[in-house]
Amino acid sequence: MGQIWLERLLRWNAKVQKLLVGRYARMDRLNNTLVRGSLILFLLNLFLPTSIAFWLAFALLLWANYRFFSKRIYPRSNENTRYVTKVEQLKTKFRIIKERINTRKAYKYFKCPTCKQQLRAPKGKGKIKVTCSKCNGQFYHNV
Repeated sequence: MGQIWLERLLRWNAKVQKLLVGRYARMDRLNNTLVRGSLILFLLNLFLPTSIAFWLAFALLLWANYRFFSKRIYPRSNENTRYVTKVEQLKTKFRIIKERINTRKAYKYFKCPTCKQQLRAPKGKGKIKVTCSKCNGQFYHNV
């Protein structure tokens, strides 16, 4: 009896593999985000009186399935690369903001008037001469 089920499972596995040949068929970071977002929206839909969250979750699942079964492999890979790049840029921006908040008592942040490079100097030094690290422009700033 167990042998029959194993054979059926192997045949089903072979059919699925045949279906996925030549398709993107990857659960990359963008697909993971789409599926997780849809699950969150489905759960949120349980508590909302309207069905907007349901339809948004359904659309996200459709998009994830389209990407998964797409035969255009390189465009899907490029979408994921652009998504990962944007997420890393956002993480970097938030990390910089967090660092500025944590060091706000010790440092004064300002921009170079020439090139707009972000600079910092220790607080409590009075009027200092600042040399920009990017354009080597010199100016005075009250810290």
